[in-house]
Amino acid sequence: MHRLAPHASLLTTPLLALFLAACGGAPADHGQFSALTANAGEASDLCAHHVPHDACVKCHPELAARFKAVKDWCGPHQVPESQCFACHPDLSFEPLPQPPPDADLADVPREQALAGLEGVAAPGKVTVIDFWAAWCVPCRKTAGDLNLRLQHVPDLAVRKVEVRDWDDPLATRYLAGTPTLPLLVVFDAMGAEVGRISGHKPDELDALLAQAAER
Repeated sequence: MHRLAPHASLLTTPLLALFLAACGGAPADHGQFSALTANAGEASDLCAHHVPHDACVKCHPELAARFKAVKDWCGPHQVPESQCFACHPDLSFEPLPQPPPDADLADVPREQALAGLEGVAAPGKVTVIDFWAAWCVPCRKTAGDLNLRLQHVPDLAVRKVEVRDWDDPLATRYLAGTPTLPLLVVFDAMGAEVGRISGHKPDELDALLAQAAER
């Protein structure tokens, strides 16, 4: 998901332009991504519309008002923006690859992240700190990438920091100048930062992981 202008909701001007090109609607016709669909997640089976059944407005028209209330609505296609495959063909709610049972994967509590990232990287391991958001489509794809790498990359740790929106104090502290989410910060086994990646870029992630492992 592209970065928002200050005090915008969840759309950026460049992304909105893409929506308009795809859908031919006016800006007022399009909404913003909320977490309502994402929060239904994989606990809800996918319906015939390839959306979590418990959140699908085509299966449950009575849910439309809930999405409209948070401005998650695509006017041209009369579905939530977060469920509009016509405007967002990269949307997917298919189950993600799962990390191994012994994976070094953990959420960083908000209070700890706001206090600073010192000590967040796992000692003696290459660590990826993943700044993500529930409404961010590329974040979900990157989560699957990280789970796959936890299966195959020895001594890898992943620490996840959830960002609520671009006005979140976490975003203010850590995401200044970041054009897109997710933001991945890679540390080597000594705790030194190796590099950062903005957006869903699996090839760049692999390059940074290899660089971190060589140190």
